[in-house]
Amino acid sequence: MQIVLVDWLIHLDHEDKFKDYWKTAVPVEDRSKMIGEFLSEPTGREQYPWITWELEKSEAKRFINVGLWADAEAFHEQIGRYFKPDGNKLDFEFVIRRRALLTPACWRMGDWPLPIHDSEGVL
Repeated sequence: MQIVLVDWLIHLDHEDKFKDYWKTAVPVEDRSKMIGEFLSEPTGREQYPWITWELEKSEAKRFINVGLWADAEAFHEQIGRYFKPDGNKLDFEFVIRRRALLTPACWRMGDWPLPIHDSEGVL
């Protein structure tokens, strides 16, 4: 299993345009090796004071896509076609997105199930 993190910084007031893009413009056609992808927003310390890693920014809105895939090749085969070879950012991006690939070294599993359906509006 591979974990793919994509760090998006989005212009303020363009969050809905970005979420629509994520849900509809980059569909995953073959999901057989995708465990799940979760477009996530940071939750701040004002709500949970035990948070020690501040991911929020004042000049842009941060979203982090957390993807769980069978392997890096499966991710790249399905998502790589959406990479912009010229490296230009999209109009709603504050700065161009960054990607990281994580390989689990150890893990523990719980009893809570992953969602089994897409969130509303996702293609």
